[in-house]
This record gives sequence, C-alpha cells and structure tokens, in this order.
Amino acid sequence: MDDALRQRLESFVRPLYQDLDGVSRFDAVERVASIARRLYAAPDDDKFELLLLFQGLGKWLERMGNVSRTALATGVAEEALRETAASMATLEEPVSEAERAVAAAILIDNGGARGLAERLARSRREGQSVADVGRAALADVETPEWLGAAARAMLEERRERRRQVCKSILDESFHF
Repeated sequence: MDDALRQRLESFVRPLYQDLDGVSRFDAVERVASIARRLYAAPDDDKFELLLLFQGLGKWLERMGNVSRTALATGVAEEALRETAASMATLEEPVSEAERAVAAAILIDNGGARGLAERLARSRREGQSVADVGRAALADVETPEWLGAAARAMLEERRERRRQVCKSILDESFHF
C-alpha cells in the first residue's frame, strides 16, 4: 500500500476509533498491526493492510452506506472494502493466513498485563470484583487450534506476565 493511500485511510478511520469521551482507541489498531506484521510476512498485501486498519471497528463496514462512503473518501474500491468486511466477520474462526495473523494479534494484544488492566477498568461496570477478574484471567488457558507456533509463543509469554500480576493481586487481596 502506498504512503498516500495509507495516509488517506488513516485520516478517514482515526475519527471512527474515537470514543464519546474523546479518547482515541487507534493505539490498539497500531499495537495489533505491529504484532500481526511480525506473524504475517507477505510484503505489500493491501487486503491485509485494510484488515489491520478496520479490524477494531467491528461491523461498521457492513452497515448501510459505509462501504460506499469509505470508497468515496479514500479511493479504495468497494469490492476491496466488502472483502475486508467479510474477513472481519471470520476473525473468530479465521480462514486465510492474513486473517489468522490479525486474529492472533488481537488475542496476543489482549492476553497480557495490558489486557488485564483494561478488563480491570471495565470490571466495576460489569459487576465484577478485582479478585473475580484475576481468577478469570488465571483460568484463561484456551488456545485456538488455528494459532501458529510463533503466535502461541507470543501469547504464552504475555499470559505468563498476566499470571504473575494476577497472582500478586490475589495474594494481596487475601493476605492483608
């Protein structure tokens, strides 16, 4: 993907990652993209780059008018945007190598101490205690079959750091 197109796309999607309180979630896109690029070595794969930019928007591209609006604003073909939307829909059970790299990157990004911190920040709203979140994180050991060896190693490294934090939290919660 050439730099001019990447800049147009980033300028278009950045506001879509803005929460109502003004905080941008685009840093998550950049973290996931960094991880995914280490897992997927295909050079200049525009479909992969589109998937990286839109993956955090959920079903936004599928909504009425958003594909044509995006095509008009960025110059990306509607067909490519529809393919991106279809790829995003399969991230739970990825099919292509690009989809597996992005899905693995999301899993890895959420699997460590930073992902735990985000869960802790949401826990009160969801009626969970800090100890509940810690115990749930310690119990999270499932690894999808489609995850490649490099991604498994990265995920396990992050999960080990998360386990250490959880154990410390639980030790302090019950040994006062």
